Amino acid sequence: MKRNGARKKQASRIPYKCQRTIKGHKGAVTVAKFNSDGKYCLSGGKDKNIHLWNPVEGNLVKTYGGYHGYEILDICVRKDNAQFASVGGDRTAFMWDVATGAVTRRFKNGHDRRINSCAYNNDATVLFTASDDESICAWDLRSRNFKPIQKISEFKDSVSAVHVSDETIIASGVDGCIRYFDVRMGKVTVDHVGEAVTTMAISNDDQCVLVGCLDNKLRLFDRSEGDLLNSYEGHKHSQYRIGCCLTGDDAFVIGGSEDGKVYFWNLVEGNVVHKLDAHYRAVACIAYHPSAVSMLTSSADGSVKFWTT
Repeated sequence: MKRNGARKKQASRIPYKCQRTIKGHKGAVTVAKFNSDGKYCLSGGKDKNIHLWNPVEGNLVKTYGGYHGYEILDICVRKDNAQFASVGGDRTAFMWDVATGAVTRRFKNGHDRRINSCAYNNDATVLFTASDDESICAWDLRSRNFKPIQKISEFKDSVSAVHVSDETIIASGVDGCIRYFDVRMGKVTVDHVGEAVTTMAISNDDQCVLVGCLDNKLRLFDRSEGDLLNSYEGHKHSQYRIGCCLTGDDAFVIGGSEDGKVYFWNLVEGNVVHKLDAHYRAVACIAYHPSAVSMLTSSADGSVKFWTT
């Protein structure tokens, strides 16, 4: 009885029920993100379109399209939810007005290969983009200058993800490293993962970095010391970009798999505590709700799913 009770308590802390399957894209859905309050979500994919959804109801609210020339690979939403940025295979970053659907800015003179990831700084005055051209560009959103104000080219292979935390730019790369660029101190710190990194997530307490590697492992690093805290395996991740994140309380690690499954690991113990048959093709993206026990998954099977307890 105690064991069953523990399982029920644990299940209440992870989103394991598919409440809604959302279909609207033609082809793979490469990215799905909640807005800052979690009431809506955005999805983008190979069809070059971005959709705004009410995930609870599964209703399509608005479509943003007609600008990207290739697949969309990442989206980041401004904290006030008034604008978002999108990047992809056309080497261009677009800024969108959520209400009108208009493109307000276009940045295309920084990268010469596809852009994999984008992130705002804390006050959304600078957009950072990470590319296969082994660089990160910083774009000033307050000026009308359409060239990057800074280009970081300290990478030896594709830059797979970028995140901004206070005054630190965190980037992961296919060269098997996590790099921390301290903007105030002008200092660069490098953690050597040892395997190609395709995805990255930051813990909610901002103390740890989770990376997905092409050797079928997720790895958790301590930000301050660079120590490897734990690794997680059981899923398949050897070819594609596969989504990962942490639950809102940082108690569990969540990782997708190339066979369509989603795994939950205990962060400290490292054991698999739950597994979902989520999709029938690779899980490209996982996004956790900013305040509730729920998440989004998107897949090469063309769907987005909204999960709750």
